[in-house]
Amino acid sequence: MKSGLDNKSTPKEKILDATLRIIGTKGVQHVTSRKIAAMADVNVATINYYFGSKDNVINEALKTFADKLLTSFDYLDDLGIPPEVRIRNFLRSYADYTLEYPDIFRNFVDQVLHDSAATIEYFEFMKQIGLNKLKVSVQEITRTQASETELIMKIFQMFSCLEFPVLVGAKMKSLAHFDYYDQDCRYRYIDLVLKSLLNT
Repeated sequence: MKSGLDNKSTPKEKILDATLRIIGTKGVQHVTSRKIAAMADVNVATINYYFGSKDNVINEALKTFADKLLTSFDYLDDLGIPPEVRIRNFLRSYADYTLEYPDIFRNFVDQVLHDSAATIEYFEFMKQIGLNKLKVSVQEITRTQASETELIMKIFQMFSCLEFPVLVGAKMKSLAHFDYYDQDCRYRYIDLVLKSLLNT
């Protein structure tokens, strides 16, 4: 089965992309070496050559997903724009990316909880860099002498507000009576999150 993946991609990139597509549409439990090979238009031996096993492919694909998720933090680096705009752009980017592959994101959260190899780099980034970037912008917005703990609490409340709708998935619309998957609706939701949590 030809997938229409970019002909310029290396076999390794095709395998990772195919794995993400399968996880994103069918869920991680449906990933098999044969399905990856068919979608990537390679043979199973090629998968074993590059990765050694299906589990290694899944871990590497999730790491690729995490790396892309982390690019959202780049929005926090532009200190030439107001902190509210930096955080709003970060939250929109992060939310949009989680919805590109919601099943992958749900699996990724599960992997974080179980300290998998695929999420170690993400966790270390958050501890060393990500939270600090967010703290700078949140501190600028609140313009108060909030304690370190209060700043971290606000940041985790923001993440919770972004992640809950993705974890609930399709049931979110019937539960909350709004469509988080609709971009305009999602961006209004994010604006309300910012207003309520950051007093903007």
